[in-house]
Amino acid sequence: MYPVMLNVDGKKCVIAGGGQTALRKAKKLSDCGAKVTVISPDFCDGFDFAEKIQSEYKPEYIKNSFLVIAATNNSETNKQIADDAQKEGILVSLADNSEQSDFMSPCSQTTGNITLSVSTNGKYPILAKKLCKKNMYDMVFYNELLPLLEEYRRQILLKHRDTKNELLEYLISDEMISLAKKDVKLFKAKADKVI
Repeated sequence: MYPVMLNVDGKKCVIAGGGQTALRKAKKLSDCGAKVTVISPDFCDGFDFAEKIQSEYKPEYIKNSFLVIAATNNSETNKQIADDAQKEGILVSLADNSEQSDFMSPCSQTTGNITLSVSTNGKYPILAKKLCKKNMYDMVFYNELLPLLEEYRRQILLKHRDTKNELLEYLISDEMISLAKKDVKLFKAKADKVI
């Protein structure tokens, strides 16, 4: 699988299924700005943010979609959805079959401008979830440090074209990160001397 982050903002994304798995995937898409449509004869609570079509799946429901997620509790229906989507050139993911999917949704955590995604390529998704949660503390720290790093990066790209990679690496070296964790002022003082 080729890891990628998709821009779904304002794009039509369809989910077939009305259970908890479909809800989780629909919510994530909606949080990223997608126009979410969910198709199912029945829905669990919580789909109030999405357009709902209370019906069995029909191929016309996925027309002109950017992507489709098949998350019904029927593997035959999921396969039919995948076949229909692929005929239309629409990206499709099957919740119950990663091998027939064009993409998989990795476990991800977002804090500010940092998104951490972990995938086991569909082999053991709960492990991916555990690994994501394990790194939450570091994500909060790095998100707070990111604006400062971004400013230093801008300066380095302007002033130090020939040594930019070394300087960029140095700013996130173990030594500098350890300093930042103790006191950001100490980190800033040392970075200012180097840059």
